[in-house]
Amino acid sequence: MLVEKYVDLKTVYTPTDIQADMLRIHGISLTYMQAWRGKKKAFETLRGDPAESYGKIPTYLYILEKTYPGTIVNYKKTDENHFLYSFTALDASIRGWEYCRPIVVVDGTHLKSTYEGTMLIASTLDPGGHILPLAYGIVDSENDDSWLCCLSQIRHYACIYHLWTNLLKKTYRDTEEVRSSFFSLAKAYTVQEFDELMTRMDQINPKYRAYLQKSNYEKWSRAHSPAKRTWTLTSNIAESLNNTILVGRRLPVVPLLEFVRKTIEAWNEKHNEEGRNTTTTLTSKYNEMLEDNRNLSHRMLVRASTIHLHTITDGAKRFTLYS
Repeated sequence: MLVEKYVDLKTVYTPTDIQADMLRIHGISLTYMQAWRGKKKAFETLRGDPAESYGKIPTYLYILEKTYPGTIVNYKKTDENHFLYSFTALDASIRGWEYCRPIVVVDGTHLKSTYEGTMLIASTLDPGGHILPLAYGIVDSENDDSWLCCLSQIRHYACIYHLWTNLLKKTYRDTEEVRSSFFSLAKAYTVQEFDELMTRMDQINPKYRAYLQKSNYEKWSRAHSPAKRTWTLTSNIAESLNNTILVGRRLPVVPLLEFVRKTIEAWNEKHNEEGRNTTTTLTSKYNEMLEDNRNLSHRMLVRASTIHLHTITDGAKRFTLYS
């Protein structure tokens, strides 16, 4: 009965629950530690020993690579034969990246198994506006070395949100004026507009310019980005993924890797089916946005001012358009 309680990963069955059920059903009184050891034994029966699971990672990655041609895997351990990190990028994710905007969101989430550790995930949005996990890995802890190992595999930039929360916010006083100025800088479409906003930032604190220059404008500024970032600056992809794998984070490492793989495959199949049933040029999400903007534009008035410049009015708002 105890093992059956833990078949479903979402089931919450604590040692206290075990004590109550054993007393109610069998009339046996257990101490908390006895119930805890029973829970641990049930977990190991279903999902394997957490320590032994680390030793199975190379075999698991080898089989994964052979089963899914084109998949990239990597595994590294210390000179003392201790686990350091594993990295996986499924072939479907690699091929899907070709059709996505060149924006990658990376984040780490702590594992809840016996030996803990951290899972790092890089993801983006596919053409349908769905989450597409690009790569994932398990590291011993979330530190500079582990991030460097993961990002050197992915070779893409982190999102602007990390620049704000991990750098600016921790370094200088977080005021509404600074926050507003920073995100205005990031969203500026032209270098001229960017420079004007940076001059305003200098008036708040001259130290900001040097700090932001050190962070490399190309990584977070729309005007300086070598890629077409469009309107994307921040995303809640990381939080959505963390919530999805919440139940799997309690598993030993190999069942966790398999849980993530199955989740990605299920999403891909669902989104592929949606794509096969799409009859519009754009996917449903962006087609709806296009239709909304088209309907909005029909309510606007265009008044020519010169041959190439036009003024568009939307109520009290005025926009200048160059044609």
